[in-house]
Amino acid sequence: RTYQTKIRHIFIFVTLAFQLGFYCIPANYVTDEALSVSYAIYSSKWYSHHFPSLNVPLLLMMQNAQHGITIRAGGLVAINTETFVN
Repeated sequence: RTYQTKIRHIFIFVTLAFQLGFYCIPANYVTDEALSVSYAIYSSKWYSHHFPSLNVPLLLMMQNAQHGITIRAGGLVAINTETFVN
């Protein structure tokens, strides 16, 4: 009977870890891509475009993208690969 309980607990643990990894890896990818937007705008020659009216929106996009995206589970725990490893 104790072997059945241990096997059940191991199965539940593996299932929950797999489910957490299923959410953490894409969440981390989305976060990294959001930060790369700011880098891509900064790397472009945004200051030398022939459309001076685009300078302010591009600066605002850069500023907002630097804040990053944090995906939270239930509004409490941040979901990322660090959460999965811990």
